[in-house]
Amino acid sequence: MDALADLLGWSNTERTAVVIAMLALAGIAYSAQSASAAKKQAKSAKDQADRAKEQVELGKQQVDLMLRQVSQAEAVEAAAQQARRESLQPNVLVDIAPGINDPGVFVLSIANIGTSIARNVRIKALDEMVRSDGLKLHELTVFTEPISVMPPGQTRQFFYDVGFQPFQGKSPLRCRFEVDCEGPFGAVETAHYDIDLTPYQGGWAAPTTLHSVVDQLQKAVSSLNSIGRAIHQEGSATRTSFECKIVQSTRMTDTFTTWLPASEVLRTSSPAPTNDEEAP
Repeated sequence: MDALADLLGWSNTERTAVVIAMLALAGIAYSAQSASAAKKQAKSAKDQADRAKEQVELGKQQVDLMLRQVSQAEAVEAAAQQARRESLQPNVLVDIAPGINDPGVFVLSIANIGTSIARNVRIKALDEMVRSDGLKLHELTVFTEPISVMPPGQTRQFFYDVGFQPFQGKSPLRCRFEVDCEGPFGAVETAHYDIDLTPYQGGWAAPTTLHSVVDQLQKAVSSLNSIGRAIHQEGSATRTSFECKIVQSTRMTDTFTTWLPASEVLRTSSPAPTNDEEAP
């Protein structure tokens, strides 16, 4: 009975409050511990998420790098293919310069310096070109009608003007040309050529046309003299060989003594010495 009384006495209101308070403290401690563990787990999850994000970003950078490398490789391959195609395409060039055979005049040249045949060549003179004699060069057939075929290395030359005339204001010093043609890979990209003769102005010192003509005539005469000497020497050798053949053929059909020297003929015709006579 005493024990029961003690138990009943212990479980009064004050003691119950203490127990509840202790249970509450235990709950709070457990909650704090759970919250700390949850916080750690959240931090760990955040760290994992950050690492995953970094890995994703790194992977994205690697993908971007690979895409750039692929793009660069494609660009290099395209440029190489374009270069190969251009190297196999014709290349029609237009130029105005002093003539090679006659530096006293300016010559307009159209040349295919490419490696393939140029077809349907269309050249436009975008500026009026009036020669000193009044001829309108921009109205020449080569600028108004296409050239059907120009093989590699072919050059077409046209007299532009006498050397000093362009600087007298009668011919333009600057001209622009536009060239279109077709090659083995189709149409060639339009080419533009800007010709400027002003660098020759005031410093051009080519020989006069008359001087160049005389010089060419002298060279031609020298060449003809060389050819004449060669022909003369060849003719002399041929004639000598022909005469020798005649002599040889005559000696075969004639008597032997006919073609011997006089001393040999006399020695052959004289009687042989007898035993009593001394041999000469």
